[in-house]
Amino acid sequence: MNIKKLKFYHFRNYDKASFSFEKNAVHVLQGKNAQGKTNIVEGIYFLSLLRSFRTNKTVNMIRHGQSSFVIEAEVETKGRVEELKAAVSGTKKQLFRFNDPVARYSEFVGTVNAVLFCPDDMTLFSDSPAARRKFIDMELIKLSRSYIATLSHYQKLLKERNQALKQPCPDQTLIGIYTKQMIADQKIIIRQRAAFVKELMEKAQKLYPFFSGGEEKIDAIYETFAKEEDTETAMEKMYAKTLERDIQYKNTQLGIHKDDFLFLLNGMPVVQIASQGQKRSALLSLKLGLAQIIYEKDGQYPILLLDDVFSELDQDRRKKLIEMLPHEMQIFITSAEPIPKDWFDRPVKFYEIENGTVKEETHERTEE
Repeated sequence: MNIKKLKFYHFRNYDKASFSFEKNAVHVLQGKNAQGKTNIVEGIYFLSLLRSFRTNKTVNMIRHGQSSFVIEAEVETKGRVEELKAAVSGTKKQLFRFNDPVARYSEFVGTVNAVLFCPDDMTLFSDSPAARRKFIDMELIKLSRSYIATLSHYQKLLKERNQALKQPCPDQTLIGIYTKQMIADQKIIIRQRAAFVKELMEKAQKLYPFFSGGEEKIDAIYETFAKEEDTETAMEKMYAKTLERDIQYKNTQLGIHKDDFLFLLNGMPVVQIASQGQKRSALLSLKLGLAQIIYEKDGQYPILLLDDVFSELDQDRRKKLIEMLPHEMQIFITSAEPIPKDWFDRPVKFYEIENGTVKEETHERTEE
């Protein structure tokens, strides 16, 4: 998968900008902080998931003094070219493929499949369970349209069940109907989450030694309220036991919306024992493992977005990371420091970015 062309209108610090990128090449976006490097990466990521990795408010992505922004792209995928457009005004999103309106987000999300590493990912291990669920769910959504449909249906049922619990005299028959439907969805979600985490860790475990240089092992435990082999009857009994508490708190206390994923280093929680370097190595292993899963399932690599990936990595690990990147993958790297061109044994483009102005470098770069 490759971004061939990218256009911004009133996006972040870009008033109007157009970019052309090379297939399966590394694109190094260099410049001082707050000049617009990460904005390019953010724009590609937004096309992938219709959300930013930097803010929860789309209004923050609109250029100052404007009321909306537009991102357009030509994306090469499996030998064909997709024309995409996202126009955002406030909280409203208008989506287009080949200039035709797209009615559902699910018909747009995943057309651009991008895997991101950014500094904020470092909080994954110490953040709330909701953040780790989001990490797993966002990747599963891009891999499986059935997953997003099932998860959306479950969330709708959960909202309705919670509304029923909030009534002065909760209708237990109605609550039971919602519960039964939620259980059917959860059996599917639990199975898919468990299979995905198992496969992801198998990939990451093979990659981690390249970064750690030792014999450390990373792993993950999927913590959920039920086992995959539990029958619907068994799960109904679990809900029956918590019904009184649900009514008391007017909220559903049990379910996959409470799931967590415990990441381990040598059998101990990463958050408790890992150094910053070990956490970064674990995250890079997870991201590259994810890219490999996508390649095996989809027949093509995703676009890899590495935002400020080299900070806190020594020179040896930086070189190792570059050596590990598949040659059949289009990659975008942002860096505030110059990166030697001779670190790459593949096509690489360097861009200097200053105050929203992008200039491609044509001279040869040598290691200083």
